[in-house]
Amino acid sequence: MNIYLKELKDYRKSLLFWSLGVIAFMLSVASKYQGYSKSGTSITDLIDSMPAGLSAAIGFKGLDLQSAGGFFALCVLYLSIMLGVHAVLLGSGIIAKEETDKTIEFLFAKPVSRNRILFSKLLAALTVIAALNVVTLASSVLTLAAFNEGPSINGDIAFLMPSVFFIQLWFLMIGTSFAAIMRRPKRAGMFSAAVLLATFIISAFVDITDKLGFLKYTSPFKYFDAKTIFSEGRYNIQNIIITVAVVTILLALSKLAYKKRDFNV
Repeated sequence: MNIYLKELKDYRKSLLFWSLGVIAFMLSVASKYQGYSKSGTSITDLIDSMPAGLSAAIGFKGLDLQSAGGFFALCVLYLSIMLGVHAVLLGSGIIAKEETDKTIEFLFAKPVSRNRILFSKLLAALTVIAALNVVTLASSVLTLAAFNEGPSINGDIAFLMPSVFFIQLWFLMIGTSFAAIMRRPKRAGMFSAAVLLATFIISAFVDITDKLGFLKYTSPFKYFDAKTIFSEGRYNIQNIIITVAVVTILLALSKLAYKKRDFNV
């Protein structure tokens, strides 16, 4: 419990800054949506004037951006990227920081097992990403309520936010497993972020061409594609099961690697 509380204390400022960033993002996109609505400009016409590949790559394909719900489904893609970056850096950093800060000897001098240290850190990380997800939910509801002059979309927001959390969970465990396995902890965040970028690029290519549809199984962004979830009105149970299985495997891998690794002191 002391390790858990210590990690929460260490990341409280980071959580505050990320929360402010999410709030600023939602204020920006909500005001832009209101601006388009009041100007009488058809967002759909603007999208139709773009090359098909470009509109697919930036997430516009298949969404009715005239509606506030469709517009938020687009925002979910970019929120997923933002919160995914936070999760992957958190997952790698919370494991590697004892080595980078040269406090590993002090930690392991305590009568606490490595498994307990790992799970205390992961529980703290899970608490942080859940808190940021709740902040994102609240800021989305408040900002869109302030700028949306049509029907309330609070239900749509609450329905789509779990998709962001699942993506956060994916990248939290990817960052954790890299940090537990790699001998040079400083590189864990870089490699984990590279995985996030690669999976996002894959999801964009899948949207651009149907010939690469088989690649959707390699990208968490396609497992929880907001526009698909929004249009179908449901989550794919198979994708949730796969996510649970992958998270379990990465957790077991992290536990095994963290228990056996030689730390740099």
